[in-house]
Amino acid sequence: MMRRFGQNGMFGWMLLCAILWGGCQTGFDQAPAPASGGTPAPTVPSSASATNAAFSIDRIAVGDIIRVMYEASVPIAPTEIQVPETGLVTIHMGEQVEVAGKMAADVSKEIRELFTVKKQMYKRLSVNVQVLGRTVSVGGEVRSTGSFPFEGGMTVLKAINRAGGFTEYADRRKVRVTRVNGQQITVDCKAALKMPELDVPLYPGDRIEVVRSIL
Repeated sequence: MMRRFGQNGMFGWMLLCAILWGGCQTGFDQAPAPASGGTPAPTVPSSASATNAAFSIDRIAVGDIIRVMYEASVPIAPTEIQVPETGLVTIHMGEQVEVAGKMAADVSKEIRELFTVKKQMYKRLSVNVQVLGRTVSVGGEVRSTGSFPFEGGMTVLKAINRAGGFTEYADRRKVRVTRVNGQQITVDCKAALKMPELDVPLYPGDRIEVVRSIL
């Protein structure tokens, strides 16, 4: 009888340890329980500044207006184009070239080789690509509305300061930025003063509109 009890007791002890060990293993494998209410915490989106981190003042950017000038044995009219979001521009004879992110001198060489080497349309051709004045515009409830020269590292707050700052009627929490492609971004400039990562970087050609507060 004692022998049977000892065997049963040992079996029960082993069974209890197995259950407890299985529970510990399960605890490590499961994801953490959601907060009260049963809804998992949302994923925080990446900062807008990461999108614009690749901008270089020395390279052609989306929103830039470029002028392509030609010199050949026959007259070729110059072309002025604003670089769209795709980075592709249409030039002489309807040809398309990618310019965004490239140096103006490199684009000039690429266009020249396109017509002289690949297409063999001209034996002699000189191409000059220029980036025209880069600007951003600021309107609405600022002290000096208008277009201002674009500078490397320019942000929404820097552009507004360039425009003399907010008026007393400005809604600093809902400042609108419109990109060249029509995309609109709302910036909370009041929060951005305390958290610089919320101060959105600008591209050439961006438009800032400071709306009037309803209060």
